[in-house]
Amino acid sequence: MKEGNRMGNNIVCIVQARMGSERLPGKVIKEIKGIPMIVHLLNRLKKVEKLDKVIVATSTNPENDQLAAIVEKAGGLVFKGSEEDVLRRYLEAVNAFGGDYIIRVTGDCPLISWEVLDALIEEFLKAKVDYMRVDVPDTFCRGFDGEIFTKEALIKAHQLAKEERYREHVTLYMYEHPQDFTVARMKAKKKWSRPDYRLCVDTKEDFAVVEAIYNALYDYNPYFTIDDIISYLDRHPELSRLNQSVRQKKV
Repeated sequence: MKEGNRMGNNIVCIVQARMGSERLPGKVIKEIKGIPMIVHLLNRLKKVEKLDKVIVATSTNPENDQLAAIVEKAGGLVFKGSEEDVLRRYLEAVNAFGGDYIIRVTGDCPLISWEVLDALIEEFLKAKVDYMRVDVPDTFCRGFDGEIFTKEALIKAHQLAKEERYREHVTLYMYEHPQDFTVARMKAKKKWSRPDYRLCVDTKEDFAVVEAIYNALYDYNPYFTIDDIISYLDRHPELSRLNQSVRQKKV
């Protein structure tokens, strides 16, 4: 039994993923070392000690059928919901699969760190807040993104959020309305603090960086750690410069 269960908490991770992407279509199933990016992500999430379940939440748009098939073939769980109303998609996924506390990650972060997510869960449970996120991009770099919130907070956000941008972005309403939710951030330890690096995948330059890291580290250890990643980038500054000019899309 996982620690989350021993503590009496049902902690689920819902991975937001779809095939549509303006800058790099189909990125979530692009292969690295012959394995789709989404499967690498799911494999890394299996290492999170405090997680009870992982669900990939995509949309009912037929273009996502290929993604769903890949996830299911890899033994993963899939939920299909609204394409545009992602807040509703998350709530319906939780209603379908259960969960007292929900971790949100996105399918474009194939270097997700189980060490960071386990630390996030621990800090969140100690703080007893409604919502907590990894401090990206101020102390952690993009690509280690993760958020955790209560089911009650998700329900409340679903009830209160009316604007389209709040429906498209699951937790935006929570952290933009601290009067309605208790919110907190988990800052990076000094050894993990590399805010100038970028490890999410939105562009072909981003993909080149992530693929290079996998090519360098995966054969030695498929479950290479956040320390391995940072150490490799520190030793190869030319790699981090490949996507230094990429700008995150604004919410």
